[in-house]
Amino acid sequence: MKQALMVMALACGLVAASASGAQAQNRVTVRAMLGGGNEVPGVSAGAHGEAVVTVDRAAGTIDYEVNIYGLPTGVVASHIHAGTAGVNGPVVINFPIAAVGQSGSFQIKGSARASEMIQRPESGIRAFDDIAFAIASGAAYVNVHTQANPGGEIRGQLCPTSDDANTFNGVALCTLPAR
Repeated sequence: MKQALMVMALACGLVAASASGAQAQNRVTVRAMLGGGNEVPGVSAGAHGEAVVTVDRAAGTIDYEVNIYGLPTGVVASHIHAGTAGVNGPVVINFPIAAVGQSGSFQIKGSARASEMIQRPESGIRAFDDIAFAIASGAAYVNVHTQANPGGEIRGQLCPTSDDANTFNGVALCTLPAR
């Protein structure tokens, strides 16, 4: 847990230095490949998915699209959590679920405003830029919770698409493999 908090502090701690730099950009898109094996502890239900998250610092929004395939039991919640791979972290952005209990293949899509963020000071998430930098750096993940697995059915780390794709602060704790 201490290691995860130190990583979060590193990712979030670069906010002030990066925000003032001329290189800092306002928009970053990251992706996650969701699967039960990414859960802590792992789940082997066979569902999978993909999430695409775009953070717009200027607008103070986080747009998300989560495509879920083969979910065997009904969805009860989905969110972005602050945390690195292999570590369970707190929820920081909730995704409203249109049809609680839905299973099979479906999409969760929407936009969250900075005011909807859940502050988690114990994890270094005190302001919108903290979660923006955590997401852009690979220190956040998407989780889909179900009736059978309320702790999480499928999970995926939000990662920049390359080592230099995070234009917020240049940190890439993970990168997605090429498709």
